[in-house]
Amino acid sequence: MRVTEAIKCKFQNMKYRHKLIVLLVTASLAPMILLVWYSHDRMSSLLYEKEMEDMSSILEQTGEGVDSQIEVFSSLLNYLTYSPDIEDLITEKNMDNYYAYKKYTEVADPLLTVPKSYHNAILQIQLFAESIKVRHEYTLVPLSEVEKEWWYEHLKEDVSVQWVVDRERPEIAAVRRIYQGREQTAVLCITLDYNKIFQTFENIISEGSGGIILDEDGNVLFQKELLIDENAKANEPEPLVSCENLESGQKDYAFVKRRNASCGWNFYLYKLQSAVNSSVSGILVSEIPLIAVCLIIILVLGLAFSRIFTRKIEELTDNMNRVNQGSREVTVDSDADDEIGLLIRSFRSMMDEINRLIHEVYENKIALKEFELKALTAQINPHFLYNSLSIINWMAIRSHQKEISKVTLSLSMFYRTALSKGQDMVTVDNCIQNIKAYLDIQLVMHDNEFQVMWEIDPEVKGDIVPKLLLQPVVENALEHGLDMKEDGEKILKLFFVKDKEDVLLAVEDNGPGMKQEEADKLVNYPVSGYGLKNVNDRMLLLYGERYAIRIYSKIGQGTRVEMRIPCQSADKETRDEEIFSAKKFLQNSDDNSLQTDKKER
Repeated sequence: MRVTEAIKCKFQNMKYRHKLIVLLVTASLAPMILLVWYSHDRMSSLLYEKEMEDMSSILEQTGEGVDSQIEVFSSLLNYLTYSPDIEDLITEKNMDNYYAYKKYTEVADPLLTVPKSYHNAILQIQLFAESIKVRHEYTLVPLSEVEKEWWYEHLKEDVSVQWVVDRERPEIAAVRRIYQGREQTAVLCITLDYNKIFQTFENIISEGSGGIILDEDGNVLFQKELLIDENAKANEPEPLVSCENLESGQKDYAFVKRRNASCGWNFYLYKLQSAVNSSVSGILVSEIPLIAVCLIIILVLGLAFSRIFTRKIEELTDNMNRVNQGSREVTVDSDADDEIGLLIRSFRSMMDEINRLIHEVYENKIALKEFELKALTAQINPHFLYNSLSIINWMAIRSHQKEISKVTLSLSMFYRTALSKGQDMVTVDNCIQNIKAYLDIQLVMHDNEFQVMWEIDPEVKGDIVPKLLLQPVVENALEHGLDMKEDGEKILKLFFVKDKEDVLLAVEDNGPGMKQEEADKLVNYPVSGYGLKNVNDRMLLLYGERYAIRIYSKIGQGTRVEMRIPCQSADKETRDEEIFSAKKFLQNSDDNSLQTDKKER
C-alpha cells in the first residue's frame, strides 16, 4: 500500500509535461497493440479462407476439365454403341469373308480409328462381338477373347458406361456392354492414356500439397503429393496420406473435395497446414518494421505535443486564474500540486454547462443527420443501380458490344419492373416487360437455343396482378423443361389473355414432360427458394382456392402451367406512372446510344 501511495503521490506531483508524455504514450500504445492484434488475427483468418477458396476454385476448374474429358469419351462411346454401322456389324453374323473384310476396312476401321486423330488421349478403340470370327488388327476382336482383357473382371452387369483404371499399366478403360435381350452380344471399349487424362489434375499439385482421386468404391485411382516432413528420416519414405486421415479431421492437413457426378470419382486436393499458414506468418514479419516505426512516431509526437501543450497550458492557467477570482463556483477539487490541478479547479465550473449543451444540441443534431442520411440512402440505392447499368450499357455501345448492351438493357428493365417502386401489384403490361427482359437474358445465356412465342390480349394489359408472379414459373420451364430436352426444336409459349371474368396467365414448354400425378404434386412440394409452392400459396392467400395454380403435363409432350387472376383494372395514376417510367427508361437508353454515335463521328 505504501508503495502504491508513493507512486500515486509521485505521479500527482510530477511535472505536467512529463505526466502528459506518459499518458500520451500509454494511451497510444494500448489501442495500437489492440489494433495490431485484431488486424493480424483478422488478416490471418481472411488469408486462410482465401487459401481454401483458391484451393477449391483450382480443384473445381481442374475437376471440370477432367469431367469434360469424361463426358466427351462417354458421348463417343454412346455414339459408337448406337451407330447403325456398328449395330449392323454386331447383328450380322453370317457374312462371307470377302464381305466381312470389306465392311471391316471400309466401315468399322474409320469409325474406330479416326477418333484417335482428334483425341490424343485415346490409345485404341476395340469392339468385341460374337459376329466377329477372326481378329481384325486391334479394332475388331471376337467376343470370346474379351475375358483376356485386364479390365473385364472389374465390369459390372450394367449397360451404362463403366470406367476402369489401372495405375500400373497405366491405362484407363471406358467400357460399355451391349445386350440383345438378356444375352451379351458385344463389348465396346475405349482405352485411354492414364497420364494424359489426369495430367491437368497432376499439374495443380505444387510443393507442400497433394491430390487423390478415388472411385465409387474408395479405390485410389491417382495420387501424387509433394509434402516435406521435417521429422521424417532421410532413408525412410513417408507414407502417403489417406482419405481416412483427411476426413477424420487431422490438424496437419487442410483439404477440399469434389465429386464427379457422371462416373462417381472423388477428387481431393490437400495441403500441409504449415504450408497454408506460411503466408500468414509472413504477415507478422512484415508488420514488425511498421510497429517499430509507429513506436518511434508515438515517442516523437509525445515529446513534441507535451512541450507545446504545457507551454500553452501555463499561459492559460494565469489567464483563467484571474477570471476564476470572480463569483464563479468551484465544483471540483484536486490535491495535485502540478499545473493540471489548477486547470481542473478552473474549468470544472464550466463542464456541467458544456455537457448539457452537447447533450441538448450536438447529439440531437447528429441523430437528425443520421436519420436524414438513412432516408437519403434508401432513395439513392435504386437510382444507383439504374445509373450503373446505364453506364455499363453506354460503355458497351461505345465498344460496339451489342450483346453486352442488350443484356444490360434487359437487366435494367428486369430490375425496374421487378422493383416497381415498392408496389406489390403491377399491371399485366409491367409483368410482360419483366418476363421479356428476363427471357432476353436467358436467350443470351442459352445461345438462342430456344424460341419464345407470345399470345397477348391487348385488353388485359391494364389489369393488375401480383408482381414477380411468372418469373419462377418461367425459370422452372427453362430449367426442368427445355434444358432437359435433348433433341428437336425447343419452344416456350406465354399467354396473357382474357377468359371470361379472369385474366389467364399461362407458361407452356415442349420439354420432356412428366406424369400428371407428378405434376399435381409440384405445387405442394417444398423446395428452397421461390418455387411453385410459394407462388401457389401466394395465389391462395390473395384470391382463394378457386385461383390455385393448375399444371398439365404429358410425357414427351411438355408441361403447361396456368394461373388465373380476377380482372381488375389499374387506376389511371398507376398506369400513367408506369408508362412514364418506361418512356423515360427507353429515352435514357436512346440518349446514351446517340451520344456514343456522336462521339464516334
